[in-house]
Amino acid sequence: MLETLWTVIVLALVLAGGALVLTGLLWMLITLRRMDPEDRWRVRSPGRSRVRVLADRTFHLVLWVHAHTVGPAVRRYVRWGARGTTRHLRWARRGFGQDAERLFPRSHAVRTAVWDWYCTMPLAGIAYVIKACVLLLVTVNIGVIVTKGVTGVTHLWEKSKQANAPWWAPGGSAADPASEGGASDRPDPLLALMAALRRVGAAITEKVGHHLSALTDPLGRPMEALIAAAALVLLAMMLLASRVAWLALRQIARPSYQDHGPHYAEPRTRFTWARRLLSLRVGTNRENRPVVVLVNCLARVGAAQSYHRWSLRIRSPLTAPRVHLADAERVVWSAWRTRHTAIRGVLRAQHKEHAAEVVGALRMMETRQDTAADRGRVFEDMARMLAKIAERYAQGRTLALLDPEDLSGASRAVNREWIRMVILGVAVIGSAVGASALGVSDAAIAQVVGVVSLVMVGLLYGSRLTPTDLLDVVRGQSRK
Repeated sequence: MLETLWTVIVLALVLAGGALVLTGLLWMLITLRRMDPEDRWRVRSPGRSRVRVLADRTFHLVLWVHAHTVGPAVRRYVRWGARGTTRHLRWARRGFGQDAERLFPRSHAVRTAVWDWYCTMPLAGIAYVIKACVLLLVTVNIGVIVTKGVTGVTHLWEKSKQANAPWWAPGGSAADPASEGGASDRPDPLLALMAALRRVGAAITEKVGHHLSALTDPLGRPMEALIAAAALVLLAMMLLASRVAWLALRQIARPSYQDHGPHYAEPRTRFTWARRLLSLRVGTNRENRPVVVLVNCLARVGAAQSYHRWSLRIRSPLTAPRVHLADAERVVWSAWRTRHTAIRGVLRAQHKEHAAEVVGALRMMETRQDTAADRGRVFEDMARMLAKIAERYAQGRTLALLDPEDLSGASRAVNREWIRMVILGVAVIGSAVGASALGVSDAAIAQVVGVVSLVMVGLLYGSRLTPTDLLDVVRGQSRK
């Protein structure tokens, strides 16, 4: 399995490298065509410069190859995405029949989001499989990784006590080991760096402790106390100056909306790359997936509406359908994180509060199936609500997924899933580190971590946890 995984990863890297090389070649040809504006390289005979002739011929060759190979493939791919989008939206509206236009008119924003999702689905599927395999491999071997990491760091730390520090470290030797013992006696660079860090840390601790201790006895050691106080003041001033300089540089380097036009995107938030790396869904496919999920929920409501009409015709109230909006709730909880990647901390509270209100409205709508006499009217209101959320999300209006009149009477939902996630993560990581510290074998560590994970999941979630809720635990969302 590991060899197959690495083969797939290497193949994906080779394909990505080939695409980058072709893009760089095309960009180089475009640059060559812009060279020699004053014809300084013109040959003596009449005609254009040799560089321009070569660039033009190569550029036209690349365009001809692109027009006969890549162009038709791209056009077929785009048409396939358009056909898939049309079929998907037609399938979602089929259950409502002629009432579809009355309940929710066609939305260009929703269609565009679904089309983007269809066009990026194949590439996102490949990336999904690769990332899922890598994460699964790391999860299975987490015990071995933790054991080897702790053992390696401990061994390196112990060996650095007897290792010679480099010449630039305090107390380091100025002699060149390569000139004395040859290349075979050259010390390990990582070991030398660790020894240097130990020496530097010890020297700083000794000097700082010597001067800071004078602050406890300023009358007995006035000169050293004065030096320590001045050093603390200078350190505070340096930190403040560096912070001001950092903010000024960020303000200067940050582009503005006017510089880039309507397609300008705000800079990414901190650790965005790490969240995207750990997320199984990637890129545009991840951003447009909530619209597809809401459209699927809308299709289920349409199917329930059609089934409800059939049950009324046969006069069988026991066959009344019911629609669960758990998928829509998961989408709403994470809508502001999925749709926008740069939201200031001041506005996050508003997004979370609005998401809680929308989830409360969805739960109230789901509860109306058990209280309202006219279930068909409930399905119509549910369809309007889902269509409105999908359209507002596609438009980027994550603070107005529903209107205030839609939220009236609904209690705000509470999301406490992060507490369970923290407890589960601490228990799993603590079991792995504790077993490694106790000297348990690598094979047993994996079993211990698995048993502890199952026990903690059972204690925290009990019988409420279903297979689809495992993704909720990973994404930190709750529908309970």
